[in-house]
Amino acid sequence: MKKAALFVSSLLLSALACAPAMAEVVRVKVVARVINAVDMQGLFNGKIVQGSRLTGTYVYNTNTPDLSPDPSVGNYRPYANEARVRFATGGFVFESVQPTQEIYITVQAEEPGSAGAFWISSFQNKPLSNGTEVGNIMVQFFGYGSVTQSTALPAAAPTLADYSTKSITINGPGLSYFIRAEIESAELIVADTLEVSPAAGSFLPNQHFDAALTLPRNSNVVNVIAKANGAPLPIGYPGYCTLVPPPTSAGQPAVLCPNADAVLPLAAGAPIEWTVELSNGSMLTESVNWTLQQ
Repeated sequence: MKKAALFVSSLLLSALACAPAMAEVVRVKVVARVINAVDMQGLFNGKIVQGSRLTGTYVYNTNTPDLSPDPSVGNYRPYANEARVRFATGGFVFESVQPTQEIYITVQAEEPGSAGAFWISSFQNKPLSNGTEVGNIMVQFFGYGSVTQSTALPAAAPTLADYSTKSITINGPGLSYFIRAEIESAELIVADTLEVSPAAGSFLPNQHFDAALTLPRNSNVVNVIAKANGAPLPIGYPGYCTLVPPPTSAGQPAVLCPNADAVLPLAAGAPIEWTVELSNGSMLTESVNWTLQQ
């Protein structure tokens, strides 16, 4: 019996060890300054020049498999719709086609005395608003920092201080034009989330509690709806619940629903689905499991 238990335990440990890492969508917002702009054919009408601001994002998913046979470098080809690049300057938008299989990411890990490298390149891109074709868009970091700690796809924005190269380059077909910009800031874009408290619980018949919904920073609430088994519950906003403004302009607003336990008999043990509509059109959802002890 002991041997059987040990065998089962070893199987469980093996399964856990072999389980894939949690996938994470990484969205990085950058601001850059154009340091070189060559437009021999006048395609941009002088709107993109040295010193122009360039802003945008690059996106990828950390579950993308490494295709490199060399352990010292990671080569990644993201799945369709799981990576993109998009940058704007001078009124023009340079962005990858969606879906595409023509985005490639390379990560070379840094070592003591040897700089690391990270670059993401897009070779299938949308034409500009004036019909001009876009050849290649590339984001590159060379040096030491947060995106070259290993050959794995980083779940972080680059720390720029120790990267000697931190650039965005955009080429036209046949080098008909060339834009190079130096990245001055980079930060992760954190997706909007809704947090409901309490998230779960088993409550006594006479146990009372309030529910709180914490919303993204600087968000404005249009309405809040709660449902169980698809049926609306008599708890929401505006109406039963009230809006609690944040302590500062950069804080997180919240919606407070007093005596939320009153809806437990109506939910009959089913999960309660909360839906929040924001003024920017976003819809946030979250589910909680509140049960009433019998």
